[in-house]
Amino acid sequence: MSQNNKINLNKKSILQIIPNMEIGGAEKTVYEISSYLKNSQYEPIVLTSGGQLVSKLKEENIKVIIKKIDQKDPVNIYKNINTFKNIFQENNISLVHARSRAPAWSAFYASKKLNIPFITTWHGHADSNSILKRKYNSIMAKGMATIANSKYTAKNISEKYNIKIEDIDIIPRGVNCIDYDIDNSSKELINKTKSEWNSNSKKKIILLPARYTEWKGHTLAIKALSELKKKNKKLDLTLVFIGNKNENKKYVLKLEKLAKKIGVYEDLKILGHFDNMPLAYHASDIALYPSIKPEPFGRVPIEAQAAGCMIIASNHGGVKETILDGSERTGFKTKINDHFDLANIIDFILGLDTLETDKIRKRAVKNVDKNFSLENMCKKTLAVYERILNVS
Repeated sequence: MSQNNKINLNKKSILQIIPNMEIGGAEKTVYEISSYLKNSQYEPIVLTSGGQLVSKLKEENIKVIIKKIDQKDPVNIYKNINTFKNIFQENNISLVHARSRAPAWSAFYASKKLNIPFITTWHGHADSNSILKRKYNSIMAKGMATIANSKYTAKNISEKYNIKIEDIDIIPRGVNCIDYDIDNSSKELINKTKSEWNSNSKKKIILLPARYTEWKGHTLAIKALSELKKKNKKLDLTLVFIGNKNENKKYVLKLEKLAKKIGVYEDLKILGHFDNMPLAYHASDIALYPSIKPEPFGRVPIEAQAAGCMIIASNHGGVKETILDGSERTGFKTKINDHFDLANIIDFILGLDTLETDKIRKRAVKNVDKNFSLENMCKKTLAVYERILNVS
């Protein structure tokens, strides 16, 4: 056993299962929970097919088991039951925590054979458009505990999968505000990033960090930029998209074509993955999250608030819970799939004075620190583990 794969046999082992450990909300949660457990009475282990975050887990001496578990076809799901059973036995697993449907089916039956507690976290949409999809999703409601990442997700699970909402553990995503503090981001590096994104230092930067996929609202942002330019031709704005361009090259080309067609291509930068998200928010004046479909939770709004960056997000899904309105405003919510409203809100924010923007920024950081901290997320998850292990 290599140094990076050593485990403490005196501790009960918690196995988190996820198809891959690429950069994403669920994957980051697996890493963060594993890191937290390392300093607890439990030993974290991760079962996955691989991914960028595997190296970060190993750096913290967290055991990672690499197996091809990302297949969704019934044959491989069935075959993996025995594979999982052997893994659970070999690693003396005390509790199995599945975070995705396909491996959850294999894990459920393997853990059942060994009488090991099985729980799930529902990270994605709970919608079911067909009887077959509903059946496939239903595994995420079969655990001794079902965790939802928002009240919105919990409500959907309760309504569609016959679980009392009070029996669902609602544990929102969390971030560490200290990691997003401007003091931890070099001002020189911020200015360097701004100049790379925008050759004109007077231009305002509007950031949209999201996967390149239709429902994330990139086209809305491009159309909103066009509306703003129509109203004020002297308005200096740069719209910056960041994400993995290789995942959907056709969509990226479609965005470029749209920007050229409506005359804002020169004001648009479509970039690849950006590792340092705190830096990205500090280099931007406004962050956007104009999803067309409701986000089960949505990490960007809490990240932006933690960084004190003005955020505009679509007014549905988990976003309703993370951005505050009224006298305690921490950000802005735009009408769903409405680029005119998005343009108007951007224009409104750009017209705010420094005093008002500073108030919103401070309330935003306070909101995340109080309600969506990484510490709270980890403590609540640990409490679920302890409750299940104490009754099993």
